Amino acid sequence: MNTRLSLGVVVAVLAATLAVATVALHLVKLSMQSSIANEQFARVTAIADAVDQKFVSRRTLLKAFAESMRSQAFTDIEALQAFLAEHESLREAFDNVAIFDLQGNLVAALNVTPQMRQVNIADRSYFRGTVASKVGRISQPYSNRLNGHAQVAITQPVIDRAGQVQFMISGAINLEERNFLGELADIRFGTTGHLFMITTDGVVVSHPRRSLILKQFNAEGDEDTETDQALAGFEGTAEGSNRSGANGLYSFKRIRQSNWIIGAMYPRSEAFAPIEAVARVTWAGALALSLLTGALALAFVRRQLKPVADLHQHMRVAQADPRAAFTGSQTYANDEVGDLARTFHQLMQQQRSSEAQIRTITDNIPALVSHVDDSLHYTFVNAQIQAFHGDEVLVGKSVAQVRGAAEFGIVEPYYRRALAGETVVIEKKGDPARGIGDRTHKAHFIPDREAGGTVRGVFSMTFDITDEVNARKALSEQEKRLRDITDSIPALVGYFDLDEKCLYGNSRARRMAGIGDGPLDGVTLRSSIGDAVYAQHAPYIPRVLAGKPARFTVHAPLHDKGGHFQVNLIPDKDLEGRVLGFYLMTFNITPLKEAELRLTESEMRLRTITDSMPALITYIDRDQKITFANGTYREWLGLEPSALLGKHIRDVAGPELYLARRATLERALAGERVEFEAETKRGDFHRITHVIYVPDKASDGTTHGIFSLSLDITALKEVERKLIELARVDTLTDLPNRLAFNEYLPGAIARAERTGKGLALMFLDIDRFKSINDTLGHAGGDSVLTGFAERLRDCVRSTDLVARLAGDEFVIVLENLTTEDSAALVAGKVVERIREPGFRIGDQLLEVTTSIGVAFRRPTDGPITAPDLLAQADAALYDAKAAGRNRFAIAVTSLQTA
Repeated sequence: MNTRLSLGVVVAVLAATLAVATVALHLVKLSMQSSIANEQFARVTAIADAVDQKFVSRRTLLKAFAESMRSQAFTDIEALQAFLAEHESLREAFDNVAIFDLQGNLVAALNVTPQMRQVNIADRSYFRGTVASKVGRISQPYSNRLNGHAQVAITQPVIDRAGQVQFMISGAINLEERNFLGELADIRFGTTGHLFMITTDGVVVSHPRRSLILKQFNAEGDEDTETDQALAGFEGTAEGSNRSGANGLYSFKRIRQSNWIIGAMYPRSEAFAPIEAVARVTWAGALALSLLTGALALAFVRRQLKPVADLHQHMRVAQADPRAAFTGSQTYANDEVGDLARTFHQLMQQQRSSEAQIRTITDNIPALVSHVDDSLHYTFVNAQIQAFHGDEVLVGKSVAQVRGAAEFGIVEPYYRRALAGETVVIEKKGDPARGIGDRTHKAHFIPDREAGGTVRGVFSMTFDITDEVNARKALSEQEKRLRDITDSIPALVGYFDLDEKCLYGNSRARRMAGIGDGPLDGVTLRSSIGDAVYAQHAPYIPRVLAGKPARFTVHAPLHDKGGHFQVNLIPDKDLEGRVLGFYLMTFNITPLKEAELRLTESEMRLRTITDSMPALITYIDRDQKITFANGTYREWLGLEPSALLGKHIRDVAGPELYLARRATLERALAGERVEFEAETKRGDFHRITHVIYVPDKASDGTTHGIFSLSLDITALKEVERKLIELARVDTLTDLPNRLAFNEYLPGAIARAERTGKGLALMFLDIDRFKSINDTLGHAGGDSVLTGFAERLRDCVRSTDLVARLAGDEFVIVLENLTTEDSAALVAGKVVERIREPGFRIGDQLLEVTTSIGVAFRRPTDGPITAPDLLAQADAALYDAKAAGRNRFAIAVTSLQTA
């Protein structure tokens, strides 16, 4: 037994150690592999960013150089070559810098050779793309036509002052030299890992093996599926092997400037070497621990089982001579083995008691007790079994006879196992010993061994444990439900007694306290939450111990920063109202507090922005009440925004304005965006505003309210009015132009018809104006036109219209006339005024005359249109010209001259 127990302990310890070591090692390996992969991807990302910065700095250098060329406006190629040679700093960034014209011919270069003078790159895609788009770019890798070097070009167009491409600058980078990657070329991953760069077409840009540059990445047969995935868009780290069988970690990151792919290959044997070393040490330690534990267990078991060996020897003596077991003094150890020895000796003493006493005991046990011999015949049954079978004599009969074939088939295997020396305990529905009912029974089949160890029979005891099973099940289910509920609550839940000792904690509370599934011995409220947080709880604990609940907020560390928690302390009272302890429920309200802070900050930013905008901004809810108003109300209207909140729009705008805008408000609340212009008046404030109602729609399409914006467009309207006036004024003479005349004349005709007054239209021009223009030039002609217009204005009333139609053509509209003579009087006055000397052009005194055609209409003459009236005046002007000029003629009526 000593050896078996020791071996069992060794095996158990070894199995447990190996299981724990396996799980722990697996978790450690996963963590370390993930860390290595993340570190490798971070390095590749940093390298990609560094390459990006190299491209950005080189492109910036070329842009600055292009701006210098543009400011110089080169037309001489020799001067351009000299200018380029002065910029030696370009050699630090490029192997060569060349300048090409729009035909792709080389015109200048840092490194000039006779062969380069014949270079033409018009067929290069990067040249065509740069010239067409007027934007610099990074070319795909290519082979230099002169020296065969693998290169990439960074281009920059030179834009002249007209916005056209004048030259193209190309900075060449040799992919086979260090100045492309610089110190990045020395980066290694382990001893044999390497860094490489390819285009999205799979062309190698940089690689430790120079023979691969400008070739497809799989040109030498060691391609891998990870690189294929990177070409398809993958970024990150993946473990795999190339087609040569080399295992490794592959990391990929795209370069933003050129859309190339930076890749890194880290051999797996090097990347995970520390992990393998840890694994070897762990397995060796587990084996050593198991062997040491086995040796210690063997010594410990032998020491602990020595009293058992002594008891076994006493039992053998007692079996051979029952009296010998009870002679002499007996000393018992104060442990389980001593109790077992004491019990054995007491049983041996009880063996002397009469059979009646034994039966009294067995008959009063609440169980079915029996004994069968090795042939499965009953040798003893207690009163419970006997009562179950009535007056039938059971002793001497076989189990098969008493139980029947079906029931015997159920219990026979258990008897056989007991006869083989095994103690069998079973628990199941129904009575395994009898198959009675659907209750749960627990049956014990105990071997009856002789002194030599031979089993001579079986003791059977069957207990009805239905109530016990049901109680255990109900308690287990209740405890499970309670734990499931508390573990599912997004809060820390615990129960503490009057001494603040923790008697229960849900999964969140246990994780927070760092005890996991371990025992709660010694865990108190203070130890579980720490002194600082406990100090915030302490003022409320007397209250809850007095039987009153408490709710408060505490601040505690959360993810390396402060967190906010709502704590609920609930007293636990018995039926008499005495406090037995208290429950603690703590909810993490950090997101809520942070959201409230962000909302407050957002509202402050919104208030600052809206208060600074030159517009009235309002939010109107569905009840047409104002819930927001910006500070412009105070600036424009002298209204305090806070005083407007909660008021109906009718109370703020006034009944009249509200009725005028009610329809548009209802349209906006129905979901329609509404815009209109309106006048805003309050005290001395009078502005024209452009009002916009924007519905505030929810995701389901319903409208919560309206955003109202009122923009001041007074200045815009004033500019618009002035533009309209300028469009109707002749800029030379400041008289109304043809557009203004065409708008005015129909209205004048309508007024004459409405008032019954006469209307006269005079069509006049300057006699022989063309010769004046030809002789004095247009400047002299403009001076004559200006003086002519001034004399016309002097001859008419302020209510009459004088307009210039075009060139030397003018019109006069006279309203409210009584007779044709009134028109003739004005026409004669005009002819006389124009004929007066005084048109001085430079040193010359010019004589100017005019001819006038007059159309006069009475209301009795019937309706007439503006074009017809103008045609009549034009015809009369023709008559005046034909009559010798320097006069006027009246249409329809008799021709009058002055």
